[in-house]
Amino acid sequence: MNLMQDLAPEVQCEIAIDIIMKASNMIDRDYTKLIAEVSIYNPRDFKRWYDKNPNVHLAIEALRDLNSEQRDEIVREFSAEILNSHFIKLDDVGDMP
Repeated sequence: MNLMQDLAPEVQCEIAIDIIMKASNMIDRDYTKLIAEVSIYNPRDFKRWYDKNPNVHLAIEALRDLNSEQRDEIVREFSAEILNSHFIKLDDVGDMP
C-alpha cells in the first residue's frame, strides 16, 4: 500500500474504491454501512499518510477485515495496477520539455 503514497490523489481514490468493492464482495459487507463510515470520516482524527484520503483509509481498513488468503489475492490483483500507475507517472515526467 505504500506504493500508493506517491500517486496522484485521483489515482489513489480510483484504486482504493476498487479495493473496497472487491474486499466488500469477499466478506459480504453492507455498502450502506460503508457509506455511513465515509460520511462520518474525519481525517484530523488520524496521523498516517493514507488517513488523509477517506477512500484510501477505508480500503486499508477493508483489507484488515480479510483473512490472509483474501488479502493476498487483492494485493496480487491490484499491485500491477499500482505499479502501472507509477510507470505512467514516470512516462509523463519523461515527456516534459
